[in-house]
Amino acid sequence: MNTMMYNSLSEEYKLPFGSVKQGEEVKFNIKFDVFTDVQNLELVIFKADDWYNREIIKMSYSSSDLLSNIYTCSYIPKEAFVYFYYFTVTVDNQSKSIRKDEIGFGKFGYPQDESFQLTVYSKETCVSDFMQTGIYYQIFPDRFYKSNSLKVDVPYGRKYHYNWNESPDYLPNKSGQILNNDFFGGDLQGIIQKLNYIKSLGADKIYLNPIFLSHSNHRYDTANYSKIDPDLGIEEDFVKLCSEAKKLGIRVILDGVFNHTGSDSVYFNKTGRYNEIGAYNNKESKYFSWYNFINFPNQYSSWWGFDTLPSLNKSNNECIEYICNIIEKWIKLGASGFRLDVVDELPEKMLSKITERIKSLKTDGQMCSVIGEVWEDASIKEAYGERKKYLTHNLLDSVMNYPFKDMILSYIRYGNGKMFYNSVIKIIENYPKPILNSLMNSLSTHDTERALTKLVAKEVENHDRQWQAENDNLSSEEYLRGKQLLKLASIIQYFMPGIPCLYYGDEVGVCGYKDPFNRKTFPWDNIDNDLFEFFKKLGEIRNESKFLSKSNFIPINITDDIIVFERRGEKEKITIAVNRSSNSHNLLVEANEIKLLVGEFVNQNLYPHSAIIF
Repeated sequence: MNTMMYNSLSEEYKLPFGSVKQGEEVKFNIKFDVFTDVQNLELVIFKADDWYNREIIKMSYSSSDLLSNIYTCSYIPKEAFVYFYYFTVTVDNQSKSIRKDEIGFGKFGYPQDESFQLTVYSKETCVSDFMQTGIYYQIFPDRFYKSNSLKVDVPYGRKYHYNWNESPDYLPNKSGQILNNDFFGGDLQGIIQKLNYIKSLGADKIYLNPIFLSHSNHRYDTANYSKIDPDLGIEEDFVKLCSEAKKLGIRVILDGVFNHTGSDSVYFNKTGRYNEIGAYNNKESKYFSWYNFINFPNQYSSWWGFDTLPSLNKSNNECIEYICNIIEKWIKLGASGFRLDVVDELPEKMLSKITERIKSLKTDGQMCSVIGEVWEDASIKEAYGERKKYLTHNLLDSVMNYPFKDMILSYIRYGNGKMFYNSVIKIIENYPKPILNSLMNSLSTHDTERALTKLVAKEVENHDRQWQAENDNLSSEEYLRGKQLLKLASIIQYFMPGIPCLYYGDEVGVCGYKDPFNRKTFPWDNIDNDLFEFFKKLGEIRNESKFLSKSNFIPINITDDIIVFERRGEKEKITIAVNRSSNSHNLLVEANEIKLLVGEFVNQNLYPHSAIIF
């Protein structure tokens, strides 16, 4: 039997490709060679986690070509959800199933083998246009730019660096605690002063790490959702930031940390900093029911066991309504949406209400948007005993696309084209099309190593902060090699499905291991201008290619050494070729209008560690 039976990636076998909208017809074709005796061919399909309620649809003979008989059936999914399917058949009097092999083709398999996935998303799914175009620029506010404006009502307990260029504190204090209470003084006025710089990179969206009152430099331990942290400025500074950004066509996305608060907060008040009675202080506190106490007051649910981060009671309606009102306040003051921290820990009821509130609000005539922090494949995510419906039920417009990040960096450093292709195509096939076009594609974030470091430095593995500090700076040779590899990785990043997100400082050569080394200050007096000009040009090409938001990803050639792919629209296409290896490779495609060249390209040969966009 030499005929390929089934390939979910080809519209010859499954139409349409990839995810489908609720109520949309899906046509399946199976091929057998003309000499095969085929009987009882059936499609078996079921919702995830509901194996016992399978639907069985008979497939019938459709047509023949020179080598194959083609059998077909159609299926119309009525409910939005993640489905799995396979085929059963009697061939030469033997009952067999057709399952998914390691590269996605149909093969005769066993019940425990992998089924194919069909993502069915709600017909209500709607993502704003601004989420499907442009470029994000992510800013860790304390470390971007310091305006030296006067700060008022700054809380006690903070340490300040007076040398902007020194390293963040990384060692624990004498009590063995890491307080993250060292500040450099970056602020909202500083971001306003650098808006033209951000715009020059082609960015039309700024994603800000938390800006609300907190007592750490990362501000993921919120002390008061209704106030800007005094070190960053005041509410009027935020309004001005959004207003001035809007004049340049830039939107502001805020970080929403709604799974937990700080223990040192107006709501919990463990340290007694606030006049208001917090949940920790008295059971009669109006915030008491917002938390889950095991043994009052010192035992309570907290994020990953950190007692400085008490978890909110996410089934408490009053708490949820308060958060929704907070979201509405900041959107009305100028924000265009929220990125939700640890979204997998927010139950569906709470997430639904948050998303509903965000999407009910508009800025500049477009619906505001919600992005989730999801580290894995968000289409099949399970957490806390719950199958997450982020993508199928219109709960998120986008997620932080860590699978693409990991695969791009791993491929550029180590190769393995097969792994790259399988991981990328899985996301492309399984994510709803509107969300696929809106994915936040980063190479570095505040939670991961800087891309430059990840590409050339020693692997961090389980090394502690002392080891990271001792190995954090790259040698001149490592930096030059890392810079070249970063260019290759960024070219792939900028032209994959979704929206590129540039982490502040990557564009000028900032390196660093994990927190806090990935959160260094922006080196305004030591910019790598070559790298900066590269990212400016890359942003320009990306933004000129308006058709990308509606284009297909077409792999041309993906090996351990070279990646060639197209993004193809109805009338336009752009081709990306990246050679990560130490050998030249001939491109079997004509490079007509070259938009960007990194390295060398001569007589159709792409030189080692080179890339071309045409």
